[in-house]
Amino acid sequence: MRLFILGATGRTGTELVDQGLARGHAVTAFVRSPQKIARLQERLTVIEGNPRDASQLRAALPGHDAVLSALGGPDRPRFLGLGSNGSGPTTICGDCAHSTVRAMQETGVRRLMVVSTAFLFTDFLLGTIVGNLFFRDTVGDAREMERTVGASDLAWTIVRPPQLKTGGRTERYRVNDGHLPPWGFSILRADLAHFMLQEVEDSRHLRAIVGVSR
Repeated sequence: MRLFILGATGRTGTELVDQGLARGHAVTAFVRSPQKIARLQERLTVIEGNPRDASQLRAALPGHDAVLSALGGPDRPRFLGLGSNGSGPTTICGDCAHSTVRAMQETGVRRLMVVSTAFLFTDFLLGTIVGNLFFRDTVGDAREMERTVGASDLAWTIVRPPQLKTGGRTERYRVNDGHLPPWGFSILRADLAHFMLQEVEDSRHLRAIVGVSR
């Protein structure tokens, strides 16, 4: 497949790039700071661009099979990660959802995978409380992203992980449609990327919101 990755210089995005290449896909990293991707690889294309700009996305998207977005501001909610950089105003996810959906509709690219946050599972009381108290702005931004993606006619999947941790891929994680798996407090970024790539290949959760955790 030809995969178009947004947020490719972040920790989850880097996993998407590395694992996507390892699985034999061609990968396009659409990034604001291409100098952050130093390696050269035959099936890796790096394009400098602003993901908020639909015209730039529209120029780069033709010929791709799927878009995977791991975008988020530096203060993106990490579930119980209260040591993050705060919860100030941010609109990165909502803005980029608008531009991405528009560009995909105009270029005929149909498959979209986006990373959201487990804070939005209303049946998980602790997460709802923590999100509303400490990460109101970033949760609102994720909610706007989901509203835009969910209202589109694209073949979308929204994945809501809990706290993201760093470590080697285990492929031992749980998946639950519409809910966070019971006692699902964290997931490795490498395993989140593995799920996203597997889902793009298999399309088992089309037009669905999915919880993933250890």
